[in-house]
Amino acid sequence: MTEIKERSGRRRTRRGEETRRQLIDACIDCLNERGYAGTSIEAVMAKAGISRGSVLNQFPTRLDLMTATIEAAMRGMMADTSARFARISDPVERLRRLCDLYWETQCLPVSAAVTEVLLAARWDTELAAMLGRVTKEIEIELDAETRRRGEDAGVNDPEALVVHARMLILSLRGMTLELMFDPDRQIIHHALEEIRASHQAFCDRMLADQA
Repeated sequence: MTEIKERSGRRRTRRGEETRRQLIDACIDCLNERGYAGTSIEAVMAKAGISRGSVLNQFPTRLDLMTATIEAAMRGMMADTSARFARISDPVERLRRLCDLYWETQCLPVSAAVTEVLLAARWDTELAAMLGRVTKEIEIELDAETRRRGEDAGVNDPEALVVHARMLILSLRGMTLELMFDPDRQIIHHALEEIRASHQAFCDRMLADQA
C-alpha cells in the first residue's frame, strides 16, 4: 500500500491520509456548528463516523487534532485566495481586487473555524502556543506571495503592501465576526465599503509611478 511521509517522519498510508482528511473536515464542521468548547474528540468522531481507535491513531490528543485542522484551514484559505487571483489575468486588477478577494475568502467556513480557534486561544496557553507555531510559517508564505503579487503589478513599495494586506485580513476577519451575530448589521457593511475605498486609494499611491 502506498505511504505518505509526514514532517515528523511518520508514514501514513493512503487510507490513513483519507481518514485524516475526513477528521479535519469534520473538525471544521464542528467548530462552525458547536464552537471550540463543543468540538471534542467525541464530537468529531461522531461527525466523521470514524471509530475512536482510528481517530486516536491519527490524533492522540485534541490539541493534535486542532493543530492539524487549523493548519489545513489556513492553507485552504490561501489556496482559495490564490484560485480567485488566478482567474484574473491583469496583475494590476488583481491588486485592486485584493480587498474583495480577501473578503470572499474570509466568508468561507474554514475561515470561521480559524476565527473560532483564535478566540479560544485567549484562555488556553497550549492552544495559543500551537497557533503561534502554525501561523508563523504560513504568514511567511503569505507575505512572500503578497510581495510577488505587488512586484507583478509594479507597486513602488512592496513592503508597504505587505503591511496593508495584513491590515486588510485582520480588519475583514473582525467584520466577519461581527456579522456572525447579525448578518444584516448595516454599519458593518458601510465599514466594508470604506475599507474598499481605502484600498483603492492605497493602490493609487502604490501604482503612481505607472501613471
